[in-house]
Amino acid sequence: MSLMLTPCSIGRCRVKNRFVMPAVNLGWCREGFVSEKVISFYQKRAEGGVGLIIAGAAGIDPVRVNHAGMMQIYDDRFIPGMKRLVQAVHKKDGKLFLQLMHAGAYAKQSEHGGLPAVAPSSYLCKFTGETAFALTESEIRQIISWFQDGAVRAQKAGFDGIELIGSAGYLIAEFLSKAVNQRQDEYGGTLSGRIRFLTDILEAVRKGVGEDYPVILRLSGSDFIPGGNGPDELETIVGAVRNQVDAINITGGWHESAVPQITYHVPRGMYLYLAKVVKKSAGIPVIGCNRLDAESAAEAVEQNCCDMAGILRGLIADPDLVNKWKDGKTEPIRPCLACNQQCLERIFSGEGLACAVNPFAGREGAPFRLKHEGKRILVIGAGISGMVYAALQAIGNQVTIWEKGLHYGGAARAVAKLPGRGDVRVYLDYLFQKCISLGVAFQWGREGRAEELKELLDQNRFDQVVIAAGSSVDVSRYKEKGSTTVVAAEEAILSDEVNGRNIVIIGSGYKAVQTAQYCAMARKKGDREKEFLSHYIPEYSEFAKGVMGWEDSRVTLLSPEKRVGRGFGKSTRWIMLKETERQGIFIEPEAAAEQMSQGRMIYQAGGARKEIPCDLVIISQGWKENKDFDGLKELYGDRLVLIGDARRPGRITEAVKDAFILANDLE
Repeated sequence: MSLMLTPCSIGRCRVKNRFVMPAVNLGWCREGFVSEKVISFYQKRAEGGVGLIIAGAAGIDPVRVNHAGMMQIYDDRFIPGMKRLVQAVHKKDGKLFLQLMHAGAYAKQSEHGGLPAVAPSSYLCKFTGETAFALTESEIRQIISWFQDGAVRAQKAGFDGIELIGSAGYLIAEFLSKAVNQRQDEYGGTLSGRIRFLTDILEAVRKGVGEDYPVILRLSGSDFIPGGNGPDELETIVGAVRNQVDAINITGGWHESAVPQITYHVPRGMYLYLAKVVKKSAGIPVIGCNRLDAESAAEAVEQNCCDMAGILRGLIADPDLVNKWKDGKTEPIRPCLACNQQCLERIFSGEGLACAVNPFAGREGAPFRLKHEGKRILVIGAGISGMVYAALQAIGNQVTIWEKGLHYGGAARAVAKLPGRGDVRVYLDYLFQKCISLGVAFQWGREGRAEELKELLDQNRFDQVVIAAGSSVDVSRYKEKGSTTVVAAEEAILSDEVNGRNIVIIGSGYKAVQTAQYCAMARKKGDREKEFLSHYIPEYSEFAKGVMGWEDSRVTLLSPEKRVGRGFGKSTRWIMLKETERQGIFIEPEAAAEQMSQGRMIYQAGGARKEIPCDLVIISQGWKENKDFDGLKELYGDRLVLIGDARRPGRITEAVKDAFILANDLE
């Protein structure tokens, strides 16, 4: 048996395995009360086999109350709902802790009734763009008492323990950090002074709940902000509190860190080294987190990096992740794409949590009924929307997919080739395996033209035809006779090598930026020959370069808009733009491409007419919905429908949602 599946104790709380679901604000608590939606969500994860769930965060401040759907514990009236939540998780053999939180400087005025945020010292918070005001000593003591009151209420509600969040840039983390805490009283100055707020909270909590009530402390392994704490300070902090807590939960840095924390740019288990630093001397269980799936979590525990492993977004994507992994993957695990599009991006903007690949997230307690039963359904296109729809309908219908190519995945195959997007490939494999296991029949090399589909519908060979054949982009405008190649973004990415060295990408959105980054790092025309010469006859390299024209490659992004990267979320866009700068990609904003002439792209920008050499043009804008079946749609009504990019070009999350809504009768 894997060590991951063995029990582990946090104080007096015995947890059946070492899988932990960390806390996240679901955004579903009206006026702070636990809703049935929250209860169904967490009960489903407990049923899926996760040993420990940490619910919340729950607000402890009765003055600065988060009104954006966050759970609250600042008053006794919240206890009954908390009790129902605890009972639901216990019913499924799970353990449940409650995370207590004060947002500090991260409390946006728009979400907190217009009240300004507070912090150890007055400063302009980069995360919110708002000024936080310094707490007085009496206000500090008041907040400490609120933490104590929250812990007592959690204990009364039946939670198996609590977690204090001292990470990510929230109030406790702000007191700990020398970058933010500029106080010169007993709660500032040296590290021992900055720790005082935390130790006072722990002392108050222990007075309220007793010495044997389990308490976890969540800490940033490093602030990853200028002048902030690092691993050395982390070890000192842990040493100062380890006798007051029962486990340490180590994550990465702050939300405002200039180092990626939660996006797909972060390698799996990137910050486990910080957990391992703590584990060497903590003497209590350590939970490791950040970008883990079941395999990397188990490996982290086996390799003694941590005692337990936290998986949040993976359990949002697939609540049955633990049971599936335990059963040896007899059923595929739906992977998290680390895109943040529907989970953390929505939370950061004050909306309720959802999931790009799991449309059931947040609908766990809702009734579902397929729109069709006992029908013969033909799906045109084996992309994401087509396979999602097919897998859903195959439960009660006979489903066939026609795909004009020889591969499943559609346009997402190109996304899967982009740097850091390997999870998209895993997701495509998951969808294909799901379809096969449910009896969906695939026919390759079948395009499904309008006249053929009309004949099938007239003969009633299918009850419904679903067009999921994707969108198209017109590249003819920029074509010219000569050596310059003009292609759509997907075609360029799916090629074995980029067919050019002076490359121009036309577009402004996230696809254009990702395409430019792919071209900057991909093998280009001439690279194989250059590598051959440099390996076998390096003395000929410069001579051949001059003859063959193997000049250094240049990637230019001509953006019609002033602001590039539209479609990226807040957690991702800054990273992508930083990467384009690092890769040497030249971005020309508000550029209007005019024409190709003798291997040069002519365009307008900044009030001037410009031109650059160009042997490859990639079009990454102007995707159009599929118009080939408009006549059939008018003729057959609901018997022929369009979904995904065929109906409206968009991201993976829109493709999944489209298929889900079409397949189900939703209340």
